[in-house]
Amino acid sequence: MLRADFIATGVPHNKTLQLAAENVVDNSILGFEYVSDAIEHELRVFWAFTWRDWSASLIPGAIYTVAALRSLDSVSTEVVIQALTRSFVYFLLYIYSFDIANQINGVAEDRINKPDRPPALPHSKARTSDGTPRPSCTSSSALHGAVYGGYKHWFTKNLGFMSIGSLCLLHGAWGLVAPITGHQWRWALLLSSVFGIVASVQDMRDMEGDKIAGRRTLPIVLGNNFRWVMASLICAAPAVCWQLEFFRYTHWLVGVCSALLSLAMFYIAYRVYQGGSSRYDHKTYMILTYIYCGCVAVPMLFP
Repeated sequence: MLRADFIATGVPHNKTLQLAAENVVDNSILGFEYVSDAIEHELRVFWAFTWRDWSASLIPGAIYTVAALRSLDSVSTEVVIQALTRSFVYFLLYIYSFDIANQINGVAEDRINKPDRPPALPHSKARTSDGTPRPSCTSSSALHGAVYGGYKHWFTKNLGFMSIGSLCLLHGAWGLVAPITGHQWRWALLLSSVFGIVASVQDMRDMEGDKIAGRRTLPIVLGNNFRWVMASLICAAPAVCWQLEFFRYTHWLVGVCSALLSLAMFYIAYRVYQGGSSRYDHKTYMILTYIYCGCVAVPMLFP
């Protein structure tokens, strides 16, 4: 048939074979269009799972890795690139595995609280075995209380697992490039403890779904008293940090940063007390994560 095609069209035999092969590849599972669509789909799924949590994981992790690099006497460009690449990949996989594990254990409330997330099946379980290592998902899930139901109670969910998660994140980011000193332990422990205390702000936006899932978050437990209690704790947090010398005054601008972050916390307290819609409360929590990133950034700016 190919020989007949050659005679009829005048196209060389080898050229006919090449065109036929290209046609097969273009229409096969290995075609460029298929591969590009698959990559785009995976990126969309990844974004849908993780976009809410970048400012509480990937961004502060990368910032703190930079802070660790700046604490060293001298580093080469190659070391900087390698460290930032490892940090970026590490925290991408961390937040992806955590969010997938979290969704598998919270399908009912995610349908209400986060309807834009992909369905738990087939996306989630497929990626715990293929897209992301299953041991990573399991350990992350266990760490955050998903295995034993701790994620359903405000004490373990925020005071326990959020604080521990933040501490692990900061130590992981720093330990990629520099030894963890006693000062780093003290600093990261204080920031993580405060963040765990005020992290219940995130549960304001999810009350409807959390009630259906049987969770006992602090907004549900305290009811109408939650907003003034949490606003008071948030206002007290800067005073505690100032008293415990949270930032080392290596530069006068450190004091300016501390004052600005304190004012930002007072603004968060105002938003918490004022209240609003679920969308409003979501923005309040996102601003809180930006403040968290700001706290992490100070050691980077002033090592």
